[in-house]
Amino acid sequence: MPRVVGIDHLVLSVGDFARSKTFYKKLLAFLGFKLKHEYADMAGWSNGKTLFWIAAADAQGRKRKYRKGDIGFHHYAFELSSRNDVDALGAFLKKNDMTIVDPPGEYYENYYAVYFIDPDGMKLEAMIWGPPEKKSRKRSKKS
Repeated sequence: MPRVVGIDHLVLSVGDFARSKTFYKKLLAFLGFKLKHEYADMAGWSNGKTLFWIAAADAQGRKRKYRKGDIGFHHYAFELSSRNDVDALGAFLKKNDMTIVDPPGEYYENYYAVYFIDPDGMKLEAMIWGPPEKKSRKRSKKS
């Protein structure tokens, strides 16, 4: 039986290609992606494992705004390697005036995330599963 071994790519249709390309170029570079493919109406970034694409919506698609809850895309979550990475992304988003919906925090037990939106209002997330990292304590020597 065939088995899926990963997700090769995701393509988001966007309302204003130039505006979205600027947003995703900055965001994805921060997350370790490099622009791999570039066309007049499409662009794709890779981190060596996954491709993330944007494509210009057609004229019919641009007639109405994106609404979470419609059939289709709900949100996309980038899995990061630590809570510190989630916090760093939160700081990056804030510094770059990107819209944060919910700041870095624990939203479910052992689920730490930041939620934000792209220029079309599509919801994005960066998250990590697992309990907080334990802080090491230095033992003091008794004299």
